[in-house]
Amino acid sequence: MSAPFSSFGDPELAPLADQLATRQEQFAMRCLTEKPSALIDGLPARHADIILKSIRADEGSIWLAVDDSHALLPVWNNGPDAARFVGSFKLPVTNGITGFVFTSGIAACEAEVCFNQRQHRELDQKLSVLTWAMLAVPLVFCGAVRGVITAVRLIRMSDLPGIQRLPESHADFPPGYQPPDTFSLADLSSMEAAASSIGKLIEHRLTAWVLGTED
Repeated sequence: MSAPFSSFGDPELAPLADQLATRQEQFAMRCLTEKPSALIDGLPARHADIILKSIRADEGSIWLAVDDSHALLPVWNNGPDAARFVGSFKLPVTNGITGFVFTSGIAACEAEVCFNQRQHRELDQKLSVLTWAMLAVPLVFCGAVRGVITAVRLIRMSDLPGIQRLPESHADFPPGYQPPDTFSLADLSSMEAAASSIGKLIEHRLTAWVLGTED
């Protein structure tokens, strides 16, 4: 957004823009190697929590690209099982809906995810849940897609009494079982706006690190 008054670029500061961008990226890549969660802690995570609650997601995660962008690491989650996978589970970027969103840069709004052959099921199986509805949006900062923000509505296996195997269709649910609602395109739009804001917050943090003005 441009200034709401007539203004001209400062000729003394303009040449520094490229230098600042280069240093931001250097700091980002080092942080992604040494402590990715430092990019998200504080205000970015709080903003994510607010938007996830506003769209009535059961929970959500912020994934950042690590290992030279070969894997996605969940660095934050606001669900009850966060401690079981945040900072430890890694998703290859070639796998799952989240990996597709990262590599393509295209947001996704998916329903009946647990029936989708593209879904990577390892984490669901570990947590004894089924992902029913999912939003996944690219997280962009320093000029590139550096991660993904996801929102989910879940079915917990404990809520499906008598189920002996993972459901493959509606017919495998107990009689009368009603799965959660799906997300709307308005929810997706809200997530995309939040991802843009979080990306800007991360860039602001990187600028503060570069300039030595962080709190």
